[in-house]
Amino acid sequence: MIGSQLAAHLELHSLATLRGNKVNVVAVTSKNKDHAEAFAKKFGITDSYDDYRRILQRTRCSTYESRKRGFVMSPYLIAAEKLRAFGQGVLQKVGVPEEDARIVAEILVESNLRGVDTHGIYLSNLYVRRLKQGLMNPTPQFSFEKKRAGVGILDADFSLGQLSTLEAARKAVELARDAGVGIVAVKNSNHFGAGAYYAEYCAKQDCIGLVMSDGECDVIPFGGREKFLGTNPICCCIPSGAYPWFCMDMATSEVAFGKVRAAAEAGKTIPPNWAVDREGKPVTDAAKAYAVVPMSGAKGYAVGLMIEILSSRFTGMPYGAHIVRKFDDWDNKAFMGHYVQAIDISAFCPVEEFKRRMDELFAELKNQPRANGVDEILIPGEPELRTKVQRENEGCPIREQDAALLRKLGEDFGVPSPV
Repeated sequence: MIGSQLAAHLELHSLATLRGNKVNVVAVTSKNKDHAEAFAKKFGITDSYDDYRRILQRTRCSTYESRKRGFVMSPYLIAAEKLRAFGQGVLQKVGVPEEDARIVAEILVESNLRGVDTHGIYLSNLYVRRLKQGLMNPTPQFSFEKKRAGVGILDADFSLGQLSTLEAARKAVELARDAGVGIVAVKNSNHFGAGAYYAEYCAKQDCIGLVMSDGECDVIPFGGREKFLGTNPICCCIPSGAYPWFCMDMATSEVAFGKVRAAAEAGKTIPPNWAVDREGKPVTDAAKAYAVVPMSGAKGYAVGLMIEILSSRFTGMPYGAHIVRKFDDWDNKAFMGHYVQAIDISAFCPVEEFKRRMDELFAELKNQPRANGVDEILIPGEPELRTKVQRENEGCPIREQDAALLRKLGEDFGVPSPV
């Protein structure tokens, strides 16, 4: 809790939002200083405008949105347990068994808690409607074939991607216990959301988890102008002792295409290194963006292509433009492929010794000289962990457009909306 009137005011509003679910808090942008000062005066806040901006930045509260119009209403704040209950409820309405529905809802809301809202509860609308359309299987029969020691293939039977990828992580850990390393290629799956949940599952079993997936194409190859690769996420989670675990969870594009789409809807410009038009030329007008570019040019392109290969070529799953666009294609099933690997730490050294070594590394890392304006050097995954702590206490922010989506979904399937 920051010792200022403004921070206290915002915290009170956050608590009210969490308890009442429909009470909004207010945020401000630098383009409307007069409005900000009027707000401060109205509520008896004596902090200067600059203090107001600095506090918002320092707390890094994603709860408080900024829009270019100045003052806007922030998202609803909804307790995670309410989001989970809703997600489980709507999934059960389309035939997903209770325990499976609970697991999928838990994984979705975990993304909300970590601040990865693009992979959170709002996806329940997509999944439920594809299940109802018969494009996903609510009661899959997994088939696992062990090919050799440490290697296997999981046929997901068109299940929800969360269920198949978690099952693949379990199998990978089992294989690693015997062979030291376990690798599972998944076929006939669907979108699995964010990769951190599955890699962290491996880490909780004292393994290093590595998870990858291809996806519908939004990314040009380096030097190209036509979409070919997906944003192709990769996640690696490595356990430590006293320090937060290493958890790298990222796409291999410079930015998710959803961010470009959001900028276009808001009439905003984008950095020139984000996207290109149909001629392959960089654009700053988000409305003219056709595809996003690989992160770090040729390097990101190579990593993204590697993920495409590992996720599809072992099992013959579609690649590139052959992958179904889940939001647009309502006639065809997706044939998604994933790659899941677990490395048993005890195959190399005692687990506790490994964690001690990790702590030693992180301690020295965090004590490195910092650049000007940087308060702390963070471990990959540490920002998401802090966001999770905050949101477990305050609730998860839900945008108005997503709230409307969830309300409509609840109405259509007879489940009370959480917002």
